[in-house]
Amino acid sequence: MSEEKPKRMKGFAGIVWKLVEPLNSMEKFKEEFAEVKVKILVNPKDQKRAALIKIDKGTIDVEDVKNDKETLKNLKYDGLFEGPFNLLAKVFEEGLSTGTLLKKWITRKIKLRGLKKLAIFGKLMAL
Repeated sequence: MSEEKPKRMKGFAGIVWKLVEPLNSMEKFKEEFAEVKVKILVNPKDQKRAALIKIDKGTIDVEDVKNDKETLKNLKYDGLFEGPFNLLAKVFEEGLSTGTLLKKWITRKIKLRGLKKLAIFGKLMAL
């Protein structure tokens, strides 16, 4: 029998994976997201790659996605969080308040789509 190798990712998706992967072993996450099935695209506009976060009934996964118009146009997702890399990295590492995110959305520094689904993303970041 061969052992399953741990998932390795590079770039932005790798950063996101390192931050969210421990959630797969948290009972609280499994309970709160047991009925949730959602895909959220986190797209740093100034990078070549994006991350597609998939939550499927208590498990989380991240997929590395090419950040070009053709790929993003054909990609199926429920929510979009798009902005410059440094802002997205800050959100994942420190978290940002709703007020701060709203201010950045109004001033068009970030783009948000699927706000109901992105609320799940906010809940995820609170864990």
